[in-house]
This record gives sequence, C-alpha cells and structure tokens, in this order.
Amino acid sequence: MTKWSDIAPADATNIDLSRRIDIRAPRNELGEPCPWPWDPQQLRGVPMGQYHCPYCGGMQVAGMPHIDWSAADLRALDME
Repeated sequence: MTKWSDIAPADATNIDLSRRIDIRAPRNELGEPCPWPWDPQQLRGVPMGQYHCPYCGGMQVAGMPHIDWSAADLRALDME
C-alpha cells in the first residue's frame, strides 16, 4: 500500500483518496480520512500557524505535512 506522504503535491492533483483505496490517507482528529491531504504542506513561506484543512476539517499547521491521527487512541480525546 502506498503512503500518501510518498506522493508530491504536484503529482497528486487528480488523486481523491476517498476513491483510491490503494493509498493510505491520514485521518483527522475525528478518525475521518482526508481525501486530499497535500493542501497544508503547500503553504510554505506563509506564517506558520493553525490551519483548518479544507478537505477534512482537521486542525493542521500551515507549511507542514498533514497530521495523521491514525495511530492515536481517539477515545482519550472524547470529552463526553
């Protein structure tokens, strides 16, 4: 299985990870896969800061690769 981060943003322009099950997508804080995680890392040169990914709504850091919460125990974040 290909990891999304092994693909450069320029090579991913026509990739939708919600349809490509052969590429492992990162997951946001709610455990939802991001269909196009290359967006945050393209913001190089802008002031580093919090950034909402427009594809999955997850909180990211502008200019850095998309955070992957796949390995996190998301139950620990449940505030019920």
